[in-house]
Amino acid sequence: MNKKNLSERDICTRYVTPALSAAGWDVHTQVSEEAHLSEQHRILARGDELMALCDRLQIDLAAARAHLADTLVQAALEAA
Repeated sequence: MNKKNLSERDICTRYVTPALSAAGWDVHTQVSEEAHLSEQHRILARGDELMALCDRLQIDLAAARAHLADTLVQAALEAA
């Protein structure tokens, strides 16, 4: 097998990870792998979606608080 034809991921899987394991590393807890570029794009897109959702929730929460405050003031005025 020609190692020059292997991807970085293939080299890690075939050589690096087994060597770390043989050296006593727990590859499940002490080693983390980077996501592929396409996976990184998907993760970033999902992060952007979640941040947009957080922004919308903050706006909705502020509006709900303002509405609640108005309702409470109106109820207090009517009770007085």
